[in-house]
Amino acid sequence: MLQTPIDDYRKFAIWRILSPYIINIRKCPPGEASNMIKNWLNRCNNLRQLDFTPNYTIKYNINSAKRNGYLPISLEKLRIENAYLYNVLAR
Repeated sequence: MLQTPIDDYRKFAIWRILSPYIINIRKCPPGEASNMIKNWLNRCNNLRQLDFTPNYTIKYNINSAKRNGYLPISLEKLRIENAYLYNVLAR
């Protein structure tokens, strides 16, 4: 988990995969979840510079996943909603 940095669709990955997984599946506290995602984004930034404010994006999505109990997107739904990201992660 969070091993491979990606150069695109990072906000989508935080929103639909990482925040729900770390908060609602792994049951990590928000501070730990935030640090995990920040570390991953730092590695992603080496591939292509981030075009968003990571602190706000991370905090918003962690709070949203916690408040609403969202689960991460399934692979099948990911394939339909975001084929590019699905193909990158399927490698």
